[in-house]
Amino acid sequence: MSDWRQVTRRDFVRDSALVALAAGSARFSFAAESDKSIVAIVRDEKAIGAGNAADAATVKKMVEEAVKAVTGESSAAAAWKKLIKPDDVVGLVTTSAITPTHAEVVAAVTDGIKEAGVPADRIQDVQRKKDAAAQCTALISLPGLKTHRLTGMGTVMKNYIMFGSQPARNFHGENNAKLGSIWLEPTVKGKTRLILVDALAGAYEGGPQKDPKYVWNYNGLIASTDPVAAETIALKIIMAKRKAVKGEEWEISPAPLCVAAADKEYKLGTSDPAKIALKAIGWEKDILISG
Repeated sequence: MSDWRQVTRRDFVRDSALVALAAGSARFSFAAESDKSIVAIVRDEKAIGAGNAADAATVKKMVEEAVKAVTGESSAAAAWKKLIKPDDVVGLVTTSAITPTHAEVVAAVTDGIKEAGVPADRIQDVQRKKDAAAQCTALISLPGLKTHRLTGMGTVMKNYIMFGSQPARNFHGENNAKLGSIWLEPTVKGKTRLILVDALAGAYEGGPQKDPKYVWNYNGLIASTDPVAAETIALKIIMAKRKAVKGEEWEISPAPLCVAAADKEYKLGTSDPAKIALKAIGWEKDILISG
């Protein structure tokens, strides 16, 4: 295995498919093909209402559409049964920082897991609970859409940082490239059934502290069973938002090396746009991504 401490920004610019994403030249397939990783973006303009409150009924419908799109099932009940088995012990990996996972998203996911036959006493939030996560047979990752000034991206790969065997500081700066290694730790390896990014609100700059001026309502969810593909789409959206705000390309610092590394080094999924089938469902205004 190569040493990712030697990865530089020059390597990233030269080798990473994300450069093409940031420049807007990469193209995704909008046709769901069996040999591609499906990523669904589900949006609804009614998801966030007055006072930035999430509408529970709308969010529930969005979660149902997301799991149907990812699994190819015609009903949410069938989709959840495809993802989760009745004998599973399920951990929900939420986030509380910058753009916290909305309670309405957690509630809708919990309802779906129950519909798959899992009793409530075998479903728990395992954020920052490594021992509890170790006892789970299935994990649902529920990160927020956000950047992070210590790791570049603060969305999918970083959402498991509390489960690592190393201190979080070991993944800062260019060492964010090693975040994928955490997904191979015994606590979580092979357990993740679904990544559902809470993109009702997103943060396109900042972190770990929240700065309200960088937060916007995207009114969406990003779903996939491929964590790298989900992160790739999340990064594409954030880069497009940054360009829209600044009027020119605005690189993230530190560079989010973790995305390409999760693909090329840790084999967790794909960051190649040609291998991602994107399903866009619902509200199209300011979706910030195109085929």
